[in-house]
Formats: sequence, structure tokens, C-alpha cells
Amino acid sequence: MNSLRKAFLVFASLFILNGAAAQETTDEYHPNVVGISENGITQGVNDMRNYLKEFYSTEGARIVSEEPFRISVNENLTYEIGTFKTDNGSDFANISIWVKENGLEKRFLEAVYRMMQNTDSSASSEIDKARKKWVTLCNAHDAAKLVNELYTEDAIYYNRGRVLIGRDALSAEYGYMNNQAYSLDLNPEHIQLVSEDMAFEIGRCSGSYNLPYILIWKKEVDDNWRVFFDSNY
Repeated sequence: MNSLRKAFLVFASLFILNGAAAQETTDEYHPNVVGISENGITQGVNDMRNYLKEFYSTEGARIVSEEPFRISVNENLTYEIGTFKTDNGSDFANISIWVKENGLEKRFLEAVYRMMQNTDSSASSEIDKARKKWVTLCNAHDAAKLVNELYTEDAIYYNRGRVLIGRDALSAEYGYMNNQAYSLDLNPEHIQLVSEDMAFEIGRCSGSYNLPYILIWKKEVDDNWRVFFDSNY
């Protein structure tokens, strides 16, 4: 764990809620940071500051947890999945995109969701099936069908600071998949089951695109796992 993130977590464990402290907690966030949580989407460091104030006032400080899983996209970009506890005894999982600027890492995106006891022993195999279906539909060169069947209605796509929301926007964005020469496979490297109906995934693509990816899976009311959040570089 790098020194900047250690400093943040140590500070968080000593957090006293006031304006100065809330300002200081955003030091590790990029000015254009995107946040995703049960409360929705925040954009920009000011919105993140307000989110953190509410989070700490409700949940208490973050407490250092296990070393996160990290994968480098390039020398300036890193994907991460981690977990942490809070003073009130709650467990959370977070998935982050770190960008390095002037030698310092800043969170460019962070999604935080409460972890719950996962009682669905079939979740991993169901997500594997959904991922295989994703690959099949992608390689069938029908982006609209892929998105309509494998993405939630409110799905989010994040790419280089752009935030796209909803199936129509994602179908248009993925139009390049309709090229008959395009092919892709998804190779998961780390999956964090967050709850009975959510999982974080970081993996690496192979084929026409050969860099890491991020997915957040959600199990919907029809018991099918679909992509809620998708990001690549």
C-alpha cells in the first residue's frame, strides 16, 4: 500500500467531522473524481467532499483493512478492488481507478458499497455464465442486443472521464462491436462478492482490445446477473 493511501486511512481512523477535516480527506481525489454508491453518482471533488462528510457522520471512520488487489493499466493508471471496516462495525467494498499525476496517485473514480453476508453459493458460477454470454453476444456483433440483455437499464459506462448512463447511450458507444472483424474475450483476475446481488470484477481483455477492464455485476429481480458498471481505458 503506497504512503499516500496509508496516510489517508490513518487520518480517516482519527477523523473528527468538521469543515477542515472534510477538506483534508479529499486530498487523494482527483478534481474531476466520479463517485458511485447507494446514493447515486457524484462528479467532482466538491460533491465527493459532501459525500464523505455524510458517510463519516453516518458510518464513522474507515479503518485499515486488507491489502487491496491492484492491476496496472499503464504507468499512470491503476485499477483496484479493496475492502474496509468502519468505526460502527460495518464492512464495505470499494473499487477504484487511480491516476498518477506529478508523481502522486489520485482517485479518478471510486465506487463504495456496503458488504453483506453472501448466502448465495451459486453466485460465482452464475456470474461466470453471464460473462460467457457477454462474450458470445459481443462476438455476435450486435451491440444493442448485448446491452439490452446483459446490462441493467441504468447501467453506467466510464471511460477517460466520460460518464454514460442507460442502455441507449451504451449501445451507441459500443457500436464498434458491430464490426465483423472485432473479437473479444474477458479474463477475470479478481472478483469480490459484495452482497447477494452485487459483485466487483477486475480482469483483462484479450482479442481486439488487450487491456484491463472493470465490471460491477448486479443480480436483478428476475435472478439474472447483469452489468451495472463497465469501465476500460
